[in-house]
Amino acid sequence: MTDLLHLLPDFHLQPYSHLLPSLEKALVTTADLLELDGSYVAKRAQVPLAEVRKLADALLETLHSGLGFGSNEHAVDNKGGLEGADTWQCVSTLDDRLDAALAGGFPLRYLSEVTGE
Repeated sequence: MTDLLHLLPDFHLQPYSHLLPSLEKALVTTADLLELDGSYVAKRAQVPLAEVRKLADALLETLHSGLGFGSNEHAVDNKGGLEGADTWQCVSTLDDRLDAALAGGFPLRYLSEVTGE
């Protein structure tokens, strides 16, 4: 967790100060909290699962606010599509079929990962 304040210097640590020594001892990084299953992290660091989830949620909220969008601004609708997608600015992939599949390209201010053979 030594990377936490380096990655998010404005993150409020006080509510989670009781978790940090155990997470540090178990070599849990900020990326681990965001990527790994909470039950795995809780078991590895021997801390309560609910507290790990609260910390991970707070980290995500801080990251989202740092990217300039709130919890409701870019919500996913019930059909799995993105609300307001017709008003979003997109970056073209320069491939017409892929742009069509992505509803115009990759949306700005989002991390996108493309994998395949």
